[in-house]
Amino acid sequence: MIVKIDFKFLALAIVGFTVAAMTVTESIDKYISFAGEANAAGFFLMSSLLGILGLAGSFERINPKK
Repeated sequence: MIVKIDFKFLALAIVGFTVAAMTVTESIDKYISFAGEANAAGFFLMSSLLGILGLAGSFERINPKK
């Protein structure tokens, strides 16, 4: 079994997790002004989900033919 890494999805996961971390540390408030804490929490959840799905999609299992 060979594991192949798709770097497009890996880059997407890195961006998603970076935006989620910036939301938690409130450093993204320099770039985006949220209307409330619920909007910031929703933005965090969606960027975290983007990171998780990108990470899951970046690995592909390749079974060699016998």
